Amino acid sequence: MLCKLALRNVARSIRDFAVYFLTLAFGVCLFYVFNSIDAQQAMIALSESQKYYVEQMIVIMGYVSVFVAVVFGLLVVYANRFLMKRRKQELGLYLLLGMERGSVSRILLAETFLIGLFALAAGLAAGVFLSQMVSVVTARLFEADLTSFHFVFSPAALAKTALCFGVIFAVVIVFNTATVSRCRLAELLTAARKNENPGVRGGRLSVVLFLLSVACLAAAYLWVLDEGIFTSDLGSQIALGCIGTALFFFSLSGLLHAVPRLFPRFYFRGLHCFVLRQVNARVNTAVFSMSVICLMLFLTICSLAGGMSMAEGFNVQARLQYPYGASLMYTTDGDRKPALSIAGTLRADGVAFDELVSSSSQMELRRADVRFEGAYRFFDAAALLYEGSEYTAEGEDVLARPCVLAEGEFNAMRRLANQPEVEVGEDEYLLWVKPTMAQDLAALPFSGVAVSVEGRAFTAAGACLTEPFTTGLGIGYVVLILPDDFARTLPITAQLLNVQFASRADGDAFEAALEAVYTEERAETATDRSWRPYDILSTRSRQIDSSVSVKTIILFLGVYIGLVFLITSAAVLGLQQLSETADRVESYRLLRRLGAKEKAVRRALFTQIALSVCLPLALALVHSAVGLEALRRSFEMDMPIDILPGAAATAGILVLIYGGYLLATCFAAQGIIRPRRRE
Repeated sequence: MLCKLALRNVARSIRDFAVYFLTLAFGVCLFYVFNSIDAQQAMIALSESQKYYVEQMIVIMGYVSVFVAVVFGLLVVYANRFLMKRRKQELGLYLLLGMERGSVSRILLAETFLIGLFALAAGLAAGVFLSQMVSVVTARLFEADLTSFHFVFSPAALAKTALCFGVIFAVVIVFNTATVSRCRLAELLTAARKNENPGVRGGRLSVVLFLLSVACLAAAYLWVLDEGIFTSDLGSQIALGCIGTALFFFSLSGLLHAVPRLFPRFYFRGLHCFVLRQVNARVNTAVFSMSVICLMLFLTICSLAGGMSMAEGFNVQARLQYPYGASLMYTTDGDRKPALSIAGTLRADGVAFDELVSSSSQMELRRADVRFEGAYRFFDAAALLYEGSEYTAEGEDVLARPCVLAEGEFNAMRRLANQPEVEVGEDEYLLWVKPTMAQDLAALPFSGVAVSVEGRAFTAAGACLTEPFTTGLGIGYVVLILPDDFARTLPITAQLLNVQFASRADGDAFEAALEAVYTEERAETATDRSWRPYDILSTRSRQIDSSVSVKTIILFLGVYIGLVFLITSAAVLGLQQLSETADRVESYRLLRRLGAKEKAVRRALFTQIALSVCLPLALALVHSAVGLEALRRSFEMDMPIDILPGAAATAGILVLIYGGYLLATCFAAQGIIRPRRRE
């Protein structure tokens, strides 16, 4: 009998349960998707290093899931409080008719179980489907083979999801039982009559506060755009933005109160006066929550759009930063050049070099005493003149001992990477600078700065170069390219071999061949460091795997946390609007008695809910536009970031989830104000 009653209550109050059900279903779906990554990797052909990075990502997701579970737990309890408040009169009627409190608690238990079961089923169905799409995204991020793609279901993720939400439902049941046992009958029966009557702030004060909020936000925007996000002042910038946001919503209700004086025709048309007064009251009672939700939406949009854009930026940067299949470097003893080249020694030691390597080129790295005359301001701007640096100031000059390359060998490396060759005259030089230093040092060749190398003067042959000439090896901040005849007279400090492979498989086989020949046993029995012809090995596949792991973790964390914040913000706003609607249901009945048509009443309800829900989103969009531009500028020198694709995808997610909550809220609110049969 009680189960039948619970089922009837759920069916009858489907509008009231809409936001609650949506929150549970979204939570289950999200939790399953991001906890099934370990099962998804089974159908993706990953290398050993990629598997390691995926395992690290799974560990991180596990920790984040604990935080997500706590957030959803608090959110579900908050949503349940609204339902209990909405149904207190109904529960009081059960008690008035003679039902025991234990029976009422069992009805609530059955209702919670039914809603939880339906939400779990719907969320898992959506989660299983979405997890297949996440598998494809993961494979694309790792540039892995998906030929063995098949449907994957994760029992472990199912168990974890069921356990987590089972605990949440248990807490809800305890909360409901405590509510029924503690509340007095009179309190339950009169719950619907307890309304809030907030005051309204003065118009002049509201205008002053609004102007102050605009000033705070404008200052924060200009500050972060000027200095970027990687600054010690970031905390102050965030604090200023938070203050501006709070002042904006604090002043908003007073500004809305001034609408009748400013726009009387608009105000007195239709039900506009009623709508604006309702919105004014809603904003007035929810200043703090609207400010917090606005900031959460800002974090959501930046996490989603920024995470997606940065992930793609890492992908583009990886291809530009690692132009060779592998780079091997050997530091020479003194200025003595080894008898064989690195490639020749590899062949002599039994490495199948010619079978695995499609093309290669070697060059000598040299050092020389260099004086950059009058270049102090450039090196100081690039922050290279710190204590202990290899660059030292002497008046307006800068002394250094940078790496020097011969023009012919440097051009051979550029041909290997399909880069255009450069030309250096007899008394000319070219300057290669690390990309992060390019902005500060770019004007150096055009400023008339003379470069003296071992006492010989050279003039600039052209602009600074920034294209990498190794894969993953750091040569220095500044490198000089000099004419062959002069460069070859300088002492050799290292040899650099760059190689290209026909495929990634050849690159992996090359690395395996090196490990097979140059074993730890060989190193232990060697009498000197010539047991292998290289000190450092860096491969494109290893560097890209590392880069991909970073971008994938950034993307997944950005999407995971962003969606959690989005669902939380939308659910809290939706529940607030439903609670406000329930408190003011008599206002809508009065409208009908005054002759307002049902269609106009419903349109007024939709308008005020839409305005109340979209106000935090509108300000959050402005915050996000500034934040994403600051992110783009901060990474501009290190890697290109195209914000537009990530922003477009985020807009789609916002429309789907935030719009879904808005429609569900309006659907439930219309059920709350629905006229009774006797009205």
